[in-house]
Amino acid sequence: MTETCFRKRRLSLSWSLSLLVVTLSAVSISMFFIGCGRNEPVSEEETHESTSGESETTAEPAIIIAVHPYASPVELVRNFTPLLEYLREHTGKRFSLVISQSYETHIARVGANEVDIALIGPVSYVAISEQFGGKRLLCCFEVNGSPDFQGYIIARKDSPATSLADLQGKSFASSSRKSTMSYVVPRYMFIEAGVPFPDAQLRIVGSHNNVCLNILAGDVYAGGVREKAYQKYKDRNLKVIAISPKVTAHSFVATDRLDDETYAQIKQVMMNIKSKEEIEMLLKPIKSTMTGLTAVTDKDYDKVRTMMAVVSEDERRLTEEGKQVK
Repeated sequence: MTETCFRKRRLSLSWSLSLLVVTLSAVSISMFFIGCGRNEPVSEEETHESTSGESETTAEPAIIIAVHPYASPVELVRNFTPLLEYLREHTGKRFSLVISQSYETHIARVGANEVDIALIGPVSYVAISEQFGGKRLLCCFEVNGSPDFQGYIIARKDSPATSLADLQGKSFASSSRKSTMSYVVPRYMFIEAGVPFPDAQLRIVGSHNNVCLNILAGDVYAGGVREKAYQKYKDRNLKVIAISPKVTAHSFVATDRLDDETYAQIKQVMMNIKSKEEIEMLLKPIKSTMTGLTAVTDKDYDKVRTMMAVVSEDERRLTEEGKQVK
């Protein structure tokens, strides 16, 4: 057996054992969460620290990586554990994963430098930059060979709707008003199509998976989701009404409390995830269409800034006209 093959199997076993412990822990914690209706359980906050069989000193605090709750806590812990373990092995530092309660609390904690690193969506990145000042970008998702991604506006297959015009006045589900592909981009699409967004019928359901579940249950007529959520549930009874324009994908950012040396070290380690095996083990659990991590600049999010400005103007106009914006 070659050294490369041996190392690959050793790492795979290490991550698998760690993932088993983490998943069991996450499942036990989730027993205390309160779930209702068609939604998955949502945690107030969940923290997991990367572990290994080696003895580690606890003198140095763990580096906290925060993630917004775009999926269930158990799913997020399971998907991010291999990457945390990889970072620990290649930096010699401890890492903790924190799942924020909501998109809004995620923006607030990253802006206030309460964590060291965060995964943030395009809209959240722009919001943080505007409210708290810029954060250092580490890297961006590369999706199918591109730093851009897109989402879907979906409905049940038995719905007669075939266009955005058919959704006028229908109930619409979003994970959050701070979500890129569940609210801001879909609303922008309605505006560009000249169709009033169904604001009065908008339901905020907490995650992209919950958007799908509420549509399948018949609780809402349509909704906006990221690709992975649609792929997860499409065979149950969902169809695509419209595909969104592409925008720059999610990024990892560093807050002010992470020192420059550690920032540079982590950035180099993440940018060096190149091999097919590493991408399969570390990145595809997070997003199945991810093909790597790539460099990104603040200017890359200008398209999202433009969309947010259009949406904000539409919301302001409705408020002035006396039409309540939820």
